[in-house]
Amino acid sequence: MIVKRFTGQTVEEALIRAKWELGDEAVLLSSGPAKDRWWKFWERGYQVLAATDYPLPSSTTAPDRVRDTESSRPEIAVTSTSSEPEIRDERLEEIMALLTQMDKKISQVSTPRKGKEHPLFTHLLSLEVDEKWARELTGFLPKGEKDAQLSKLLEILKERIVLAPPLTGDTPHIVVFIGPTGAGKTTTIAKLASKLGLEEGKSVLLITTDTFRVAASEQLQTFGSILDVPVVIAKRPQDVPKFIQDYPADVVLIDTPGNSISEPMGIRSGLSVVKHAKATEVLLCMPATYSRSLFVDTAKKLSQDIPVSLCLTKVDEALVPGPILSALLELKKPVMYVTTGQQVPHDIESAEEGQLMSWLVKGGAYHG
Repeated sequence: MIVKRFTGQTVEEALIRAKWELGDEAVLLSSGPAKDRWWKFWERGYQVLAATDYPLPSSTTAPDRVRDTESSRPEIAVTSTSSEPEIRDERLEEIMALLTQMDKKISQVSTPRKGKEHPLFTHLLSLEVDEKWARELTGFLPKGEKDAQLSKLLEILKERIVLAPPLTGDTPHIVVFIGPTGAGKTTTIAKLASKLGLEEGKSVLLITTDTFRVAASEQLQTFGSILDVPVVIAKRPQDVPKFIQDYPADVVLIDTPGNSISEPMGIRSGLSVVKHAKATEVLLCMPATYSRSLFVDTAKKLSQDIPVSLCLTKVDEALVPGPILSALLELKKPVMYVTTGQQVPHDIESAEEGQLMSWLVKGGAYHG
């Protein structure tokens, strides 16, 4: 097979050169902007990569301009200055025929051959992992039994997805919770307050800055009375430091209003709480029911450039793990907690100690 690259000031010119030299049966392998240095003298240039099965005639060269020729090939001008409609029509028909032939060849070349993909590639696609990540992940897997390959895939993901340790130890924690509306921040705070206060014996303070949502503060106060921990309402981000000073605690959990990515003022308000509280950790609560693109866009816009750890909520409601797996690989943010239901305090687990990684690989119902 002969493979050659052809360049021109336009894609059309490059295609004509390919046809002139390789003939009508040429297969177009790729096309795009030209990368040669000399194209920088022009506004832009283009190149195509074409191939043919038969040897090239030694005397065949691509035309540099319109010439009279005795060749048996039809005369094709790179740029036409003729006003005769017959010449323009003939040239257009030849170009369209060439493009049609090459389009058919491209479809044949780009169609994956059945049986050549890695067995786990299809498995990951069934979990709705993005094709890009499915292909990249399976590219590292050796041949073998499926169980062995799943184990290897799990090892690869553990190297790529960081699992942050839970809120433990003697170091005081000031944790600000941010996230989109309906992500379950308040319920997550109640679960952590119960876990840290009742199970680990830590002193806990709950602060809410959510004065916009109806009954938001009442909900947190209800949880606080049940858990016997103080709850205070900060009407402004600037009030948070005073409450932290007035109510010393091992762990301070701060709730913020939920925001959509179309509410820049609300996003800035949440980040202002992070700044004034001098947070030691910021937990970004994100629903596992989101699509990959919505998850990534929301996480980036809500966290801006501050370091955050993720709390994946509503994992029990996610039909497949693929969108979340793809999002985690793209975001490269650590995951600290996973919530698996509405029950307080039971339906929360550390990402390190739970079943998150196994679920991301195998799919199915999440067993917390």
